[in-house]
Amino acid sequence: MVTQKNKPKFILLAVLIFSLMCGSSVWAEESSAEMEDPFEGKPPIADQLEQFSNEIAKRVHQELQELLDKELKVLQEERKKNRYTVEERIAKQENLIKDNPKNAEAHFALGEAYDEMRAGANAIVYTQIAEQLYKEQENKIGLAESRRNLRRFFEKYGFQKEDFLLN
Repeated sequence: MVTQKNKPKFILLAVLIFSLMCGSSVWAEESSAEMEDPFEGKPPIADQLEQFSNEIAKRVHQELQELLDKELKVLQEERKKNRYTVEERIAKQENLIKDNPKNAEAHFALGEAYDEMRAGANAIVYTQIAEQLYKEQENKIGLAESRRNLRRFFEKYGFQKEDFLLN
């Protein structure tokens, strides 16, 4: 704060700073031709901004891709650890059916496993058995899921319902 007591010192300091600035290149009078253009030889600011944003986008994309690749590897490893092969699942469901031929869930799961193996006819046969068992058991959810899978399998494998009639 400037008081009456230190006002002369403040004015003297201000004059000293002003005179130093005038003598330096900060306020030195130069012609416009002699002054350096800080942007000379550089592309316009719009081009620089575009280049900068492209570099940021590339970095973000690269880091995101690395993160996704890591997560995919983790998921694939977990899946390998926690998953039976299709053949193992088929064998397991067949054993369950052998022990209990009225096991609708086992027939349904067997149909899905055969679908994974692209064995369309087997997928349809076992899903039809599951549909019939769910109907007998009055399991509406199982019945609906079986019918949905059957529609999908018929379309996917190009079969018709009459292809599987025993009459």
